[in-house]
Amino acid sequence: MSASFDPGALLGNSYILEGGLRVRLRLTRSSDAGSIRTLLERQGLDPEDLQAARLVHFDPRTRYVLCATALIDSRETLVGVAAIELDPGGSDQPDTVIVDDGHSAELGELLTSALVGRASTVARSRAA
Repeated sequence: MSASFDPGALLGNSYILEGGLRVRLRLTRSSDAGSIRTLLERQGLDPEDLQAARLVHFDPRTRYVLCATALIDSRETLVGVAAIELDPGGSDQPDTVIVDDGHSAELGELLTSALVGRASTVARSRAA
């Protein structure tokens, strides 16, 4: 993925991973809370320790949270979630990247690229 990858235009696209899984990236919403908890539990993580609520309740001016969903067994299934702070003095890397085991490397890279691209786009627009 390119460092200039901006998820602003990706919110209607799907991406096919090497194994053939087609995923869509979108902003998380409050209705994703249960799916995020399920994803965390599948990874052996405690949803309360990682503040799952913070992944669905965020200010898009200061934090950007994306999820990856896939159609599995005829159901939309959340297979990854990632977040980045948009603070000008903050890190240029996501602070949270959690993905299902079967697609961890490629899906993690896709989410990371999308978030880094978005953070750099926001930084450029704020500097102008």
